Amino acid sequence: MVRPDDVTIGFVGAGVLGSGLALALSAAGWRVDAIASRTHASAERVASLIDGCAALESAQRVADACDLVFITTPDSAISAVAGSVRWRQDQGVTHCCGAASTELLASAQDTGAAVGAMHPFQTFAAIAGPDQAAERLQGVTFAVSATGWLAEFLPKLAASLGGSGIAIPEGMRPLYHASAVLSCGYLATLLDAAVGLWTSMGFAQEDGIRAAVPLARATIEAIERQGPGNAVTGPVVRGDADTVAAHLELLSQHAAHLLPLYRQLTEASLPLARAKGIAEPQLAQLRRTIGAPD
Repeated sequence: MVRPDDVTIGFVGAGVLGSGLALALSAAGWRVDAIASRTHASAERVASLIDGCAALESAQRVADACDLVFITTPDSAISAVAGSVRWRQDQGVTHCCGAASTELLASAQDTGAAVGAMHPFQTFAAIAGPDQAAERLQGVTFAVSATGWLAEFLPKLAASLGGSGIAIPEGMRPLYHASAVLSCGYLATLLDAAVGLWTSMGFAQEDGIRAAVPLARATIEAIERQGPGNAVTGPVVRGDADTVAAHLELLSQHAAHLLPLYRQLTEASLPLARAKGIAEPQLAQLRRTIGAPD
């Protein structure tokens, strides 16, 4: 029987997330004893940063050495790695894929292992090294699904990083992951569109980034303090259909590819405008301006 207060932790996969999580858990006081990777040199680099951690040659050797194994390989390899290892009864096995739950570890569960999924709601883009990855894991939300002793233990790990472990309802993991994509990947897409309008006006991309990022940052900070409904600004939540029409006219001339996105975002903003007190006749005029049905 595993004693949760004295768990030894290992990693299979020494990429950005695996190396960052290994460092973060070690810094939080947990025993990170072993790591393996497809490239042994990668495992050695991470192990050298953690006292008492050994770079091992295979996933099986990590499993033999540790009570809890995080499989932090690319998502497409998780099931194959889990199926290649001889797991012990009641051993812990966890992956960090956002879109899937414990079904990726069915082969480990069939042998009697406790299985889990622990995905950080965080981006690891533009990371310089494991130290920065570990910093980004501080205070974030982790989506946790688990069986056996991991059901209590994984949220405890999240709390030790200053974050929180939340249980995603059964079957809803892809919806959770879609929220992550909207919060991060598509936010970058939206800002790319905003910056592109600066280049359409003859400015350099750097000028657009320099202008857009402080505005976006202030908006995110306002959302954090007061929620989206209080942070939203712009012509839609003022009921200003004339400005929206002017936007559409020049977008059609200089960035026609953005017209569908602009119209869809305008329509998605109408409930926020209604909550702000914009009257129905003004909302109807906004719908007509963007060609949306009443």
